Amino acid sequence: MHQSASRKDPIMQPAEEKRRDDRLVCRSPVEWAYFNRPETHSGLMRNFSHYGASFECSQALVNGATVMVRLEAYLSECRSGCQERIDCPWPPSIVLGDVKWCRDLSGSGPPRFGVGVKFHLQV
Repeated sequence: MHQSASRKDPIMQPAEEKRRDDRLVCRSPVEWAYFNRPETHSGLMRNFSHYGASFECSQALVNGATVMVRLEAYLSECRSGCQERIDCPWPPSIVLGDVKWCRDLSGSGPPRFGVGVKFHLQV
């Protein structure tokens, strides 16, 4: 049976976007910790939305773990074009979320990991 040339090969199609909201670029330092653990670690926020964020750090995080992420500084880069600080979509300065992915970005350099966190619903 001959397939139409207009049909696309499913392997060649781009992956479906799973994010519920657009991400905004941010370069603020963060502090993160596993929920209910006293040890904290430093990181650098890369992007965020109301539903999640990604950051880089020097530790590999456990997928599925609950983490606390605290914004260390509210830098102007996080405003992403907001006219007033109160209009900024940045989440509260401390959020809880689940680690959805962790990728090794080290290459041949020092340990560096990219981490994706989905925030817990805030009420």
